[in-house]
Amino acid sequence: MDTITDFGRTHVSQLTGTAGLVSYALLRKKLTSDGIAAGIFVAFVHMLHPWQGIFWLLIVFFLLGTIVTRVGHAAKSRITQSVGGGGGGEGARTSAQVFANSGSACVLIVLHIWVLNSSPFISSTLTVAPGPHLPLLSKLLPIGIIAQYAAVAADTFSSELGILSQTKPFLITAPWKRVPAGTNGGVTLDGLLYGGLGSVLLVQTAALTLKFLPPHIVVSRQTAALLTLAGFLGTVIDSLLGAVLQATVTDKKTGRVVEGHGGTRVKASGEWVQMGWDLLTNNGVNFAMAALTSMIAMGAAWAVEANLALRVVFLKALYHPHKHHQCPNEKGYLEE
Repeated sequence: MDTITDFGRTHVSQLTGTAGLVSYALLRKKLTSDGIAAGIFVAFVHMLHPWQGIFWLLIVFFLLGTIVTRVGHAAKSRITQSVGGGGGGEGARTSAQVFANSGSACVLIVLHIWVLNSSPFISSTLTVAPGPHLPLLSKLLPIGIIAQYAAVAADTFSSELGILSQTKPFLITAPWKRVPAGTNGGVTLDGLLYGGLGSVLLVQTAALTLKFLPPHIVVSRQTAALLTLAGFLGTVIDSLLGAVLQATVTDKKTGRVVEGHGGTRVKASGEWVQMGWDLLTNNGVNFAMAALTSMIAMGAAWAVEANLALRVVFLKALYHPHKHHQCPNEKGYLEE
């Protein structure tokens, strides 16, 4: 009982924020019942991380996603159509969609909690078994978490606002080929620009919340630039995966793309024709994109830091050839 009380006392703002968003989602039917349960679970995992800014990344992503989804909702309903025959556009989000956008972040958060210290670690009131001593991984995992949210935000902005573009989309794997709005792998210049905006907003949110909330982590300009680029890359990866691994079903009568409820698979039948391989659903593409972007961002952060370290050693050896030089101490990508 004391553990629950202590957790509630140390997470008042996070619990209040979660309760507020759950209430809003229920009243406005933004999430299904299983989506609500998944959202609460994901929020709880984020609360366990000792860096408070990580939790608020999730909240800001949900708020921004809700806003851009509402923009031009009436127009979106005429651009695509639902599998039930009505207008297109996003309905209430399911648990699959929640995990597609936040699942990989949850995995990275749990790993980061585990390896953050090589001694027994307490996240508020939750005792976690000692993790292995992996200082480099403990510095890279936050990069992956932030990059994940930058990528899913970029993808949300790109798809929700790009579909309203006045120019017809082109297939990212065949730029000379014009496709109907809503086609998986279809992109516009406007959509790509909006994707960049989404990435910038989430990275800046991370920088501000990590700086001003305990334990006050500073995101360097170089790291912020890398994360922003990674987020933008995420929306490109999503389009590539969608073009190659996800089928698009179009209604021959209306010429509009048919969308499945909650990002589920749509089967071609009658007047509906399928284009592309049907290997992944929309949720599968989103999860794969988020996980892949995280891995790329962490790899890039390691490579850039490694190159800088090697350059420092080389310059010292060049100007002081008779001195013994050691590789500089590892430097955090996010510094306290």
